[in-house]
Amino acid sequence: MWWVAIFLSLAFVFDMALSLIPGSISDLFPQHELALFSFTLLALLALTRWSYFAYEDEYEIIHIDTKSLIFGPFESQKHKHYEFAKNILINYEIERGFLKAKLTLTLKSYNGDKKLRHFDLYFLNKEKQEYIENSLKTVLEKNMA
Repeated sequence: MWWVAIFLSLAFVFDMALSLIPGSISDLFPQHELALFSFTLLALLALTRWSYFAYEDEYEIIHIDTKSLIFGPFESQKHKHYEFAKNILINYEIERGFLKAKLTLTLKSYNGDKKLRHFDLYFLNKEKQEYIENSLKTVLEKNMA
């Protein structure tokens, strides 16, 4: 979906640049409809925090990569990549809402404290959500045994 943000940014710049050219071309863009439309969609993408989410559970470590479509370049690396051993997973919860879901993982730290990690699963389809839930359920069952 990053290409949508790039396309909308280019459309905004294109509209503004063409309106500055003197002559009949600038008359085509007097109200900046394209720029306003692009800016509105970019703002919507930023507000909904449309994000990339990847989950991998092979071997003994769970890897989770997450990156915001709009704010991704401004986030630090610790907010983009998480990895932890499967045996420290205590619990998980998936809260489902309209077009989104929120994953909360409860992990056992090395000093015995519980740590919560929250992940937004915005616009992640049901099949991927079910795969993640089944994987975490399997990990919890192994940890309880």
